[in-house]
Formats: sequence, structure tokens, C-alpha cells
Amino acid sequence: KYTFVVKLTIFTATYNRAHLLPRLFKSLKRQGCFDFEWLVIDDGSVDKTTDLFEDFLKEELPFSIRFYTQENQGLIRTLNSGISLAKGCYLIKMDSDDYVMDDFVENICRWIDEIDSNKKIYAVGGLRVTAQGMPLKGKWPIIPKEGYVDASDIERKQYNLDADMTEAWRLEVLRRYPFPVWPTEKFAPEQIVTHQIAIEGYKIRWRAVPLTICEYQEGGLTLGASTLEKKNPMGYAMMYEQQLDRPDFSFQKKICSAMNMFALTMIGRTPSYYFKNKHKVIKLLAFIPGVLLFFRRIKQFVSNGG
Repeated sequence: KYTFVVKLTIFTATYNRAHLLPRLFKSLKRQGCFDFEWLVIDDGSVDKTTDLFEDFLKEELPFSIRFYTQENQGLIRTLNSGISLAKGCYLIKMDSDDYVMDDFVENICRWIDEIDSNKKIYAVGGLRVTAQGMPLKGKWPIIPKEGYVDASDIERKQYNLDADMTEAWRLEVLRRYPFPVWPTEKFAPEQIVTHQIAIEGYKIRWRAVPLTICEYQEGGLTLGASTLEKKNPMGYAMMYEQQLDRPDFSFQKKICSAMNMFALTMIGRTPSYYFKNKHKVIKLLAFIPGVLLFFRRIKQFVSNGG
């Protein structure tokens, strides 16, 4: 069904980041290996992003650029479009405020060759670091002497891998798990998918090697998580529901997840979603504290700007 023409698709969803994209473009041109395409979807920008790519596409480059524009649909729908359009065997989601090390593609391709025949390892990953070269969480990962650790997405914390990382995902796996978005919203946490893939037994081979340099921008998703939850309560309710299937979660943690799920379905005016048949006992026990949490969340959202 799909024709893979390169090893990597480096995918960037962008919105009003014309001032940052040249930095990423220059870092891609500095690579020593060019077995990749750069796939970019502009999600309704009103700046000079289209003009910028018209200039990029005039250059003679050792890699291909595919540039698309669309009306604003939000990151997750745009990510699904990128996964559908990708022509690489593996996909890397590259934020528009990141740029890459000079050996980025070379390292990723070498790591992929090591795991490509192991179908239960569906991705390879390395570090996103600050401009000063420090891990985003401030602590280096705990990596065995072999130089890597094979861990699922829900096992990351025990290895200090729970900060933002850079991963190259196997497309044939990723395409089986489309990222969900509630019909009336624009965002849901990516971990709904990455944790589901982990629950089903897939692992990532992680290394403590810097791959990308990250400088979070004002208005970005990471810095605006509370606003995202307020604007996308059902997207986050889906995340909390998925946590009820987590084998690593204690019963108490699952009660807390169900409480948050109920509160957010109430805020999203879709409480019927909470009362689906799955996890009946946990949801029943979480119902009353979930009602109390709902009123607390309403107060929090109002105090944070209505």
C-alpha cells in the first residue's frame, strides 16, 4: 500500500514559525547523510512561511522537501496527515523550534540498522538538549554499559528518559495507531498512542546521545499545557481513560485517573463518555470524588483566565 523511498521522513508541523524554520533548514543541510526527506505541513500560518519555502525549494539540495499548506486543524490532525503522507520507513517528528546536530541523520540511520529486524523494537531515540548541551530535564539518562537501553514508553521514568526526547518511529507500526482527536477539539496528548503501543509490548532503543537542540518558544504546547487542557477537556479525558489500561498503574493511580476523566468529561459536557461499560468498578468508586474534582477544576480554570 505504501512505497518507502527513503529511510527517514523528518516531519515538521508548523504554525507562524517562519522566523525559526531557517535555523532547522540550515542544520539539515549540514548533515553528512541524506537518506531522508523533509515533510512540512503549514497549519494555517499567517506569516511568511509559504514565501520562505518557495525560497528553500529553489535551492539545489541533496534531500527532498515536500511542503503542504492547510487551514488550521491543530497539531494532532496535522501529525496524522504527516504520517499518512510520509515516504520514509521511519518518521521523526521535528518541532519547528528545534534544530539538529550535524551527525543527527547519520546516528539515527545507524541505530535503525541495528534494530530493523527486531519487530518488537519500533523506534530509536536520543536526547533533546538545551543550547548549552544539557538534557531538558537537567539529568542525564541512566544507560547501561552497552550504550543503550530497550524500554517501552511507559518505562521511561526509571531511566531518566521522561523528559522530551527525539524518536524515529517505524511507520508500519505507527500507521496502525492513528492519534485520536475529539471532533470538536484540536488537541489530545500524543501519549495516548505512544502509551498504547507500549502496553502492546513494543519498546524503543534509547541512547544518551544528543540529537536535537530545543529552545521552547512562548505559546508552544509544552509551555501551555494547562491552557491546552482547558481548551481540549475531552482530549485529556481520553488520555485519562487510556491510563485505566496501564499495567504499571496501581489501583489508587487508576482511581485518580478516573476522577480526572470524570471531571473533564463534565467540563467537556459529555459525561456519557465516562459511563461507557469499560472499567465499571473503578469508575463507580471514582464518581463522588470526581464530582468534587470537577468543581475544583472549574475554579482553577476560572482563576487561570476563564
